[in-house]
Amino acid sequence: MYRVLSLLIFSTQIMASVPADMDRFSGNFDLGLNFTKNTEYTFQFNNMFLVKYEKGKSNFSLGNNISFISKTGQDDLLNKGTQDFKYAIDAKKMDANITLQHMYDISRSIKNRYTSGLGFSYYFTDEDNRKIGVGLSLIREHEIPIVGENILQNRMSSNFDLMIKLNKNVTISTTNHYQPNIEKVGDFRLKSNIAFRVNLSTYFLLSINSTFNYDSIPGEGIPDTDYQLINSISYTF
Repeated sequence: MYRVLSLLIFSTQIMASVPADMDRFSGNFDLGLNFTKNTEYTFQFNNMFLVKYEKGKSNFSLGNNISFISKTGQDDLLNKGTQDFKYAIDAKKMDANITLQHMYDISRSIKNRYTSGLGFSYYFTDEDNRKIGVGLSLIREHEIPIVGENILQNRMSSNFDLMIKLNKNVTISTTNHYQPNIEKVGDFRLKSNIAFRVNLSTYFLLSINSTFNYDSIPGEGIPDTDYQLINSISYTF
């Protein structure tokens, strides 16, 4: 039951319009082509769906981000993805949040990774044309590798988020995470995402995303770094 629930829920890095100060739904649906450099050069088809609901000071988000990967010159088909759920309570410039995540990444030998987290965020500025925020949370991970024993570990997760709206049609944003293992010195992960978005119309936008990952202790035979270049068309509502 837990696995089924985890497969249905969402992130991390999200590309949706910011809800107005009223009870309502918002979100986006994306289709795109990706380029990834990990153990090999690969091309991907990416699909992302996100829905948000805001009611008073409560915010809910639910999403799914999946990629189907084709290795250059080979017939093998790999897949990777994340499903996340987040609940947050806003209090002026701060919020407290609970997150649940399921991820899988065959290219990094991760069959399933289940994560739960509890934390808070603080926004130095939260305006329509500029947002700057930081966050800190404690997360618990249960990882099931393709080969080897299951892994249970506790990590801290800190993040820095920045969004700048250059004009009414162009937005640049970045999200950066640092996740050290509380119980093992020298074991940490870094993740950085930079997104460039251009509004094509009221409901459609072009999105170009670059994601960089670093794992100080990756699985055997897996490089410590990988990156993705994601080009997509997004429908927002």
